[in-house]
Amino acid sequence: MAFIEIEKSVRENEWSMQELHSHSHYEIYFLSKGTRSFFLANALYKVTAPIVMVIPPHVMHKTEGDAFERYNVNVDAAYLDPYQKEVLETQALKLVKPSSTQTEQLSALLDNAILADERQKHAPHIVRALFSYCVYLLESLQDTAVLPNAAAQSDIPTLVLKIIDYLHVHYAEKLTLQSISDTFFVSKATLLYNFKKHTNCSLIDFLLNIRLTKAKELLTKDVLNVGEIAERCGFSSANYFGLIFKQKEGISPLHYRKNQRAKR
Repeated sequence: MAFIEIEKSVRENEWSMQELHSHSHYEIYFLSKGTRSFFLANALYKVTAPIVMVIPPHVMHKTEGDAFERYNVNVDAAYLDPYQKEVLETQALKLVKPSSTQTEQLSALLDNAILADERQKHAPHIVRALFSYCVYLLESLQDTAVLPNAAAQSDIPTLVLKIIDYLHVHYAEKLTLQSISDTFFVSKATLLYNFKKHTNCSLIDFLLNIRLTKAKELLTKDVLNVGEIAERCGFSSANYFGLIFKQKEGISPLHYRKNQRAKR
């Protein structure tokens, strides 16, 4: 079933997500106050409010940092009309700075949508109308400055960035810590230390998250069977893939595929 969820979070102290994750819906992330480190796709950004990001389905992401205020709009693709989907796809994976006026408008719209969802009789219709206007405002942000990748990545060592890119390209291959350390001419200890320090995630968990994210994307396409997906995503066997998938996602790959079909 198509859905939309709008939430607001305010944290007065340091807070970090426990691990990288991805999902099958779109997410509009609106940081209205504070500064966060944001891992998005294969890059790590340092962002300061106000900032808006559209995270498309099946893209790994994670945030961490100090006190902040942010809004999340999670919306299933089946909920979107063609115009809304086009705007979200156009803005996907961009970091955009709204003006002070646009920030106030977005905050007010999302606050009203949250209140409507909690209190009003025709809440679903009100939320849909407010979301439509929110997307209209989001389209107008195309004319504002988009932060270049290089400016956002300045604190991350070149070695770590190269490893991140390498894992995204070679995730389907049989990779080991030894083979990766040999590729980059560093010791395993140096590899593990630097990767963990600058991503807050172990290299093995990072690779596993890439593989699971790719697997979830393939499971939504109804083309390959589970064994073929396991092979394409770098898992040693279909059984091992199923075991890891259930540990991480709470359901089997086939159950996940069934749930995705039900949303269409």
